[in-house]
Amino acid sequence: MTTPAPTAKPVSISRLLRHEFVTPESIYGTILVSAIIVLVEDGESDFSLLVTVAASSFVFWVAHVFATTVAHHGRTGAQQVPLGEALAYAVRHSAGLLTSAIIPILVLALGAVGVLDEAAAYQLSLLVGVLILVVLGWLAFADRGARWYTCLLAGAVTGLLGVAVIMLKVVFH
Repeated sequence: MTTPAPTAKPVSISRLLRHEFVTPESIYGTILVSAIIVLVEDGESDFSLLVTVAASSFVFWVAHVFATTVAHHGRTGAQQVPLGEALAYAVRHSAGLLTSAIIPILVLALGAVGVLDEAAAYQLSLLVGVLILVVLGWLAFADRGARWYTCLLAGAVTGLLGVAVIMLKVVFH
């Protein structure tokens, strides 16, 4: 008598998003991008701000990839981790620092090319950062099976904590 093979449970969209996007790097990257936008705004055009945000995000990503590669290269217990494997892990692990900058940069680009008023693009890029944090908080709780209202509360708290951290980063910069 044969036993039927267990069927794999389908992966929900929220679970997939949670594991791909709800990472410390995505959350930190979103806060970092928002803080850079707040700090650089004074008199800068959206194009200049866009370049600063993109360059800063890239530099922080490279630094994170470097640090993660160095930390994972070498011997882990009895296992040898080659440099290429450590680098590949670091690039995957650090992706959230780059992806978190995409939407705010796109909003700033709309201001830079005149689709949006520059002041509106600036404010919308900050709002988008907070909304990303709200979604990340929602997804983190949805993955754990929380009810919709708990997910909503978690998202709101994550967004508010993100605003607080952004403000602290600005104040102590």
